[in-house]
Amino acid sequence: LTKLKTDYRIFAEERRGLQRDIERLNEYADDSLKRLKKIEDDIDYGKKRRDECVRREQQSRHELTELYQRLKDAEVAVNNKDHDRHLFINDIKEKENIKKQLREEIDQLKDKINMVRMEHSERQFKMTSLAEVIKDKFNLNLLEIYKQNLVEDFDAQEVEEKLKHQKNIRENLGEVNLTAIKEHEALQERYKFIKNQREDLLKSIEDLRITIKKINRTSVEKFMRTFVEIDNKLKEIFPILFNGGTANLKLIDETKPLDSGILVEAHPPGKKLIHMGLMSGGEKALLAMAVIFAIYMIKPSPFCLLDEVDAPLDEANIDRFNNLLGEIKKTSQIIMVTHSRKTMEISDRLYGITMEKAGVSKTVSVDIKSMQS
Repeated sequence: LTKLKTDYRIFAEERRGLQRDIERLNEYADDSLKRLKKIEDDIDYGKKRRDECVRREQQSRHELTELYQRLKDAEVAVNNKDHDRHLFINDIKEKENIKKQLREEIDQLKDKINMVRMEHSERQFKMTSLAEVIKDKFNLNLLEIYKQNLVEDFDAQEVEEKLKHQKNIRENLGEVNLTAIKEHEALQERYKFIKNQREDLLKSIEDLRITIKKINRTSVEKFMRTFVEIDNKLKEIFPILFNGGTANLKLIDETKPLDSGILVEAHPPGKKLIHMGLMSGGEKALLAMAVIFAIYMIKPSPFCLLDEVDAPLDEANIDRFNNLLGEIKKTSQIIMVTHSRKTMEISDRLYGITMEKAGVSKTVSVDIKSMQS
């Protein structure tokens, strides 16, 4: 009877241990799901970043289109102003030519008037001299004789009216717009400024496109390089944990590695290539460990904290798991929470938590490495 009671207590203790193992396995599964969710969130964030770059490019395209339209409007305005300026300059040149012709005509008329006046004075002098001679010799009044026989072929009033008409034509030409050239120069400077702005904007857009392509290319290169390294590490770690077999990672869509999902293919020893969903709980745990440690060993950190990851493993699997820990110990210091005696055996130092008094925890430390030496 005593033996039966003892066996019963042992079985009860084992049952509680199994129950705790189940709870820890569930917690580990929840933690794995959270990590997977974080990875998916990171992927979504990367997609949002890419969409933001695309949106900024479209916005830059829209702004470039608006600026290009404004430039075209400015070019049209400059062309119109330039056309008006040419018309105005041609009009000025035409009026200058008319003015020049009028001046030449006026100068000619003045020369004629001066010549007529000189001739008139000369003739007047001759007539006066002749009148005196005639009066002395013949006692006749030459002026009266001249008035009686004079044929008037010169009209002074007509000449005056013609001069007045030419002056009116010159005054009607108006003032010359001296600011037209300055206005043209200002529009020319504005056109050059807008043209330079357009060239700078086009260059900025081209630089942005080059940068986006470079970022995408670098991201793909780094991702694929890391993906290949993780796949190679998985091929090394999987046989250690499964005592043989093969495993590898594949991209669901190799044409879009940054957006593609990742497929884990496992081929345990003695089994066909199966999907992860068809594995047992222990196999899933080992495969998850293999993937996690493959990622970890790409760039190991100084410390590695593990919380009862060996709980769902049997003794054979724990031995292989401990062999893997031995490899990790070469590059990282491992801190592990465990209830497995086999795992404790490979430890350098143990820290136990006990409760001698109700509600009071106590830490017990054992340096196994120094004891063995």
